Amino acid sequence: MQVVQDNLWLCQDCTMVACNGTHGTVLENEKATLEGLAKLGAYLVPNFRSSDDYEDGVVEFASTKCASCSTRAAGYRARFAILGEESL
Repeated sequence: MQVVQDNLWLCQDCTMVACNGTHGTVLENEKATLEGLAKLGAYLVPNFRSSDDYEDGVVEFASTKCASCSTRAAGYRARFAILGEESL
């Protein structure tokens, strides 16, 4: 597996569901969250680690559009990546 898409920023609700599932989670916009995560696929993984090349993988306050539910409401954002098969 390799990273096929990186720097996907998810809001707090989408991050919680992507990492922990929906059990007991109260979501502001459940439909948009679940549909957005389904479109991103099963190989969505957290990429919170910071490195010299990127800023921190967790930002406490940003207005970046969520790659899952598309909210632009300012707040928490976490970086994710999508893994895929290496092409031959």
